[in-house]
Amino acid sequence: MTGAVGGPASRISSEARGTWRVLAEYPDLADDWMRLQAQSDGTPFTHWHWISTWLEQLPADIVPRVFRIEDAEGLLALAVAVDAPERGKGRFFGRHSLRLQETGMDALDEISVEYSGLLVRRGGEVAAYAALFRALEGHWEGWRRFRITATAHGPHIASALPAGLHCYCVLSQPCCRVDLDRLRDSGKGYVDSLKRNFRHHLRQSLRAYEAHGPLKVEVADSIGQALAWLDELRTLHERRWRSKGKEGSFSSDFFHAFHQALVRKGTGDGYVRLTRVSAGALVVGYLYNLHWRGTVYFYNCGLNYGALPRYDSPGSVALAACIQHCLDEGLAAFDFLAGAQPYKRRLSHEARTLEWIDVRQRGLAHDSERLVAQALGTGTFGIPLARQAPLTSSSE
Repeated sequence: MTGAVGGPASRISSEARGTWRVLAEYPDLADDWMRLQAQSDGTPFTHWHWISTWLEQLPADIVPRVFRIEDAEGLLALAVAVDAPERGKGRFFGRHSLRLQETGMDALDEISVEYSGLLVRRGGEVAAYAALFRALEGHWEGWRRFRITATAHGPHIASALPAGLHCYCVLSQPCCRVDLDRLRDSGKGYVDSLKRNFRHHLRQSLRAYEAHGPLKVEVADSIGQALAWLDELRTLHERRWRSKGKEGSFSSDFFHAFHQALVRKGTGDGYVRLTRVSAGALVVGYLYNLHWRGTVYFYNCGLNYGALPRYDSPGSVALAACIQHCLDEGLAAFDFLAGAQPYKRRLSHEARTLEWIDVRQRGLAHDSERLVAQALGTGTFGIPLARQAPLTSSSE
């Protein structure tokens, strides 16, 4: 990967400057965020719908900070982070950690942000991260690490890294995708494009469901309908997880409240796509998808397991029907988000990598923690980011 420690960052223009602001002292954040959003590549997880809903739902005792970066052209980048007190053994190596779009509390972070990172004007990524790192070095004391979760910005981060900081990839996961534009150009239908063995199994399941009636894909077209389908999704989701002796995502009050609010906010403009797949009168399942600039992101689901005596595969059938529907709509891609689950590999054509990245300060605390981690064999530091391969899409 380009961006060895202490290398390219020294050649980046220092023109970009960043400042931290307490959220309450930034009344124009919504206007600035949406203006910058139109100039950035962005993701559904840096969309103002997601960000504003998160900020509104956070408990009052959590006070996020906004990082604002400007250059000669004006607003370059924005980010929202939480200064989270360290708990457990980590507190011996730093009083607090900074987390981008997270709190450090499992019950609140269960909404699982992905494709995170700075919201940055297109083409200014390296300069923006360099400004972020300068601000971290110059304006914060006693911090243990800065965590960026499930990001595709690894190459930009490594290229911007100054000599005074270390950067580690603590986790990486594949992010499977279907390139609908490429599939459309091939002239194939979605099921025909899948690998032979799985295609045969999927067609058996499709025929079993179609015995109840033609498969139908519907996207909720009103807030009321979307909220009703979210409730039905939750019921099926919890039924499935409880059958395994576990609690599903919607057992969290924060998770449920967040998504009720997000559905209200994002259904009207198509950002949230609550989708129902049925076969005649039989509901196969509900898919909770996010939509951003032609790509549909599969976020969660509630599936009707046990409806068929044989070929009971509501997940594969619902996803296959939804992806074909997206192909017919003329959308560009379908993204399964991070995870190495076999069904994602079987239903996709390619994968990219998302990384969980920790930025750490050089110094005695860093060296001591690393020695302790090595002695205990915990592997908490991960792999230095500069040694990672560039993030690219690749065929499976």
